[in-house]
Amino acid sequence: MSTAPDRQNVAQGAAVVTWFLIGLTVSVGATSALQIAMLGGIARERGGFEATWVSMLASLAGMAGVLLATTLAGREPLLSRPFDRAGIYGFFVALMLVALFLASRGLPPYLALTGFLPVPYLLAASFIGPRIGLGVFLGAIIAGQLIGGIMLDHLGAFGAAPRRVDSVRIIGALVLVIGVVLIRGRR
Repeated sequence: MSTAPDRQNVAQGAAVVTWFLIGLTVSVGATSALQIAMLGGIARERGGFEATWVSMLASLAGMAGVLLATTLAGREPLLSRPFDRAGIYGFFVALMLVALFLASRGLPPYLALTGFLPVPYLLAASFIGPRIGLGVFLGAIIAGQLIGGIMLDHLGAFGAAPRRVDSVRIIGALVLVIGVVLIRGRR
């Protein structure tokens, strides 16, 4: 029989885990802002469609790499043939990396990495979203995107025109963070 203090400790532990997951989601949102800034850098050099293509090649390589690693670690994907075997993921990793190398020739190498940034977002949506709720997840992602975007704007990252951080932008970000806290509510 569990006592009231035991239940309270379990509830406090669950709250700590939830806030940790929310913080992780905010950081994943910041990577989305980074991806958008990097896509802008590619688009300025090559064009929007080309930036999207480079990003998609890296995204496919990244997700195939994740599935290859999990398959090699002994967890077969719950997908139908041939996507239940490590070999297919090894093939796609190699194919996408070669295609990424060819498509991004002449670009600064770090810009080719932009497509790897959606992988944490997709994994977080799959694993964290159901645990903390869709409203909290989306609020935290957007808060991270906004905070990351404000910082990247301030720096003029990847060739973008700098937009300095000011008190209005900081207040806007704080209001969004407060919104995440309010959306989570009491538990």
